Amino acid sequence: MSDSDDDDSSTNSSGDVLQSVAVEGLELVVELERDAVDQLNLIDPSGELFAQQTIESGVSKTAIEIGTDYPVGEYELIGLADEETVETTSITLEPDLELTELRLARNYPEEMYEGARDSSTEAEAILTVTNRGTGPTAATALRFEGDVPFPSHESYDEAGESGIHDPESDFGADAESIALPAGETVLIYSNTRPFSPAGTRSKCDSVGRDGQFIVRLSTTHAIDLTLDYVIHYLGTAPDDCEIEIEELS
Repeated sequence: MSDSDDDDSSTNSSGDVLQSVAVEGLELVVELERDAVDQLNLIDPSGELFAQQTIESGVSKTAIEIGTDYPVGEYELIGLADEETVETTSITLEPDLELTELRLARNYPEEMYEGARDSSTEAEAILTVTNRGTGPTAATALRFEGDVPFPSHESYDEAGESGIHDPESDFGADAESIALPAGETVLIYSNTRPFSPAGTRSKCDSVGRDGQFIVRLSTTHAIDLTLDYVIHYLGTAPDDCEIEIEELS
């Protein structure tokens, strides 16, 4: 699930031929003068050809796939006609991520993915991630460290498991990655039951009222982001324990 932030994608207004170059989602969208060029070359920051696209007659708008795994930096877009350069422009591709909020799914069942089981809603978390940068990226791992009922086990790292729910899977599998497009806010769902009621009672006894934990998100561009939280274990009855979380200021 994602929501567009219209003012967060990167747009370059260019010359008479390459009239507009904008990052939209996972693509570079180019508006150009009709029949002025027959080819576009996108050159990466190291000077290597990143993508090449033929422009058919009559085309005034096209899109070049960027994906989520590309070199960060300044790119040069070259418009050519008969292999001669007609016009060039530059654009910077660089993600800028913010972990906006972590919520217990049990408190926001309406925000869970379609088809979520009650047991998953009770145990999982919802992380809101915003990409305010000029380039897309992807989330590759979600970890919970510290005084949560079930911290992420090191076996997840050893097995290369993401710990992120795959919205395309009908079997509750881990996603390989979740795209974080430029200019969008995305909800990421845990898939490791970090707040399972089964582990809450023992933590209530061992941690006491207040503990601390870290939520950590890793991405394809080697960006590790963390948020620090306080977790309150509230014993409401001899055999019952409830939890509340709040961001550590």
